[in-house]
Amino acid sequence: MYNTLFLFYGDKEMTLKNNILCLLGATIISALLSTSISSATTHKGNVGEDGDEIEVTRVFYASPTYPRNAIRLGREGYVLIEFDVDTDGAVLDPYVIESEPTGVFERSAIKAVRKWLYTPPVYNGVSVKVNDVRARVTFALN
Repeated sequence: MYNTLFLFYGDKEMTLKNNILCLLGATIISALLSTSISSATTHKGNVGEDGDEIEVTRVFYASPTYPRNAIRLGREGYVLIEFDVDTDGAVLDPYVIESEPTGVFERSAIKAVRKWLYTPPVYNGVSVKVNDVRARVTFALN
């Protein structure tokens, strides 16, 4: 009569709705553990035609995923990335400046940096785009 799927776990009966809610909760907890919302870090960049240097403050940090092959081989390293910060604080056009070792961590670092957010940059009371911001993403095994 009811169009509900029942799964049995021990003595408990769980409907499909409960399973979906459990999965959603686990996903949210996993996302919170893999990122840090209050990771305020400053980076420097250039503004305007004169290239005046200002600091931008990162307010959201997404951790990069450690590549499986690097874990298996025990590799550690870093990636230096350059990007722009838009007037709303979003990261624009990240690209690799330098990496060690090459060809291992670049993709993961770029994916993470694209998710970062900064406080909207202001220079002389005006909302501005900040160019040539550099950040180093370090990969270390614990």
